[in-house]
Amino acid sequence: MSFTKPKLFALVDCNNFYASCERVFNPRLNGKPIVVLSNNDGCVIARSNEAKVLGIPMGAPYFEFADMMKANRVTVFSSNYTLYGEMSQRVMRTLEQFTPELEIYSIDEAFLNLENQIPKLSDYTHRIKQTVYQWTGIPISIGVAPTKTLAKVANKYAKKHVPKEGYFILNDPSLQETILKNFSVEDVWGIGRQITALLYRNGIRTAWELACADDHWIKKNLSIVGLRTVWELRGISCLPLEESPPPKKSIVRSRSFGCEIFTESDLAEALSCHVASAAETLRSQGGLTSFIEVFLTTSRFKDSFYCNSTHITLPIPSDYTPDLITCAKKGLKKIYRNGFAYKKIGVMLSAISPNQTVQQDLFEKDKGRNDKYQLLMELMDKTNAKYGRELLKSAAQGVSRSWAMTRSLSTQHFTTSWDGLLKVKI
Repeated sequence: MSFTKPKLFALVDCNNFYASCERVFNPRLNGKPIVVLSNNDGCVIARSNEAKVLGIPMGAPYFEFADMMKANRVTVFSSNYTLYGEMSQRVMRTLEQFTPELEIYSIDEAFLNLENQIPKLSDYTHRIKQTVYQWTGIPISIGVAPTKTLAKVANKYAKKHVPKEGYFILNDPSLQETILKNFSVEDVWGIGRQITALLYRNGIRTAWELACADDHWIKKNLSIVGLRTVWELRGISCLPLEESPPPKKSIVRSRSFGCEIFTESDLAEALSCHVASAAETLRSQGGLTSFIEVFLTTSRFKDSFYCNSTHITLPIPSDYTPDLITCAKKGLKKIYRNGFAYKKIGVMLSAISPNQTVQQDLFEKDKGRNDKYQLLMELMDKTNAKYGRELLKSAAQGVSRSWAMTRSLSTQHFTTSWDGLLKVKI
């Protein structure tokens, strides 16, 4: 007779992650309102709890709230993704000390498998919380439950109702019923706006009512994905940990410019940088692309609006950055129009296949991947990973980069640059 031990998942979520990263290196900001802005200092993408209390909405245009923020002494930062990414890695490495089974769900969230841990679950969960804060300075909230969806519910409950403790364990069926009866269905993981509207029309407004819904009706109206969510709310685990995320089916790189761009040469330089970044990600997952899409646009708020895109099919799948840049620049020539003030350009690599199997072209002279080119890309990727991003790069990526995004309020790269190290006065 075999016995399967019940599953137990923990969802760890970093509190106000971007704002918390800034506070780690400037403790004087503790307890003060903070907002972090998007690329080119456009919109609010992160807020501390103190900023939320002031009524600053997520996604708010900075220029509309600048005076209000100044009057309330809100500290404003440009996004510093290098710092946030490195701090995220520190948090994840700390969590790995507590379980070998870890799924990094996003930059500030991770699922842990705790099914084989010690019986004193509350003590163990508290220890995780304290260790992460001691080792990284980042405050976290933890939700523990027998399914990933219920762990999400428990995490939300911990943040809202027991913020001081910072964790909540939802593994008792009677407690699950009580919590789900007071949990709005739109807050359930995987339930979007359209599904919420459908559920509301059918009288389903709480997570408990969704969990009690008829399986045939759920499968018919929400598909098998929605049925899995219902079973998860019932305590039946349907979503395992994804310790190795599946390869991306498409890779997109785009970014708005810090100023309006008029010339094709500047657009080509920005495009080359996006292609190089996408190609690096492509190689990291062992893929080759056969299809490139190039797109560009002007500002939607200008009278002379223009946007366009084009597609290029490669005769042989490739991951070689110079070839991909060449193809992308040919696409740019097709859609570039003189006289427009461009605000954004981007590239998408798709039709991605594994690099172990390459479909050959009968009429192509250069068959397969050239070993010399492959070694060159491996050398470039390893060097950049060890000594810094874009230490080695293609000449097409440029040097001055007048098109680079505006980040006038960004802090230093405290953890990844010698020039950004904190200076301590003794």
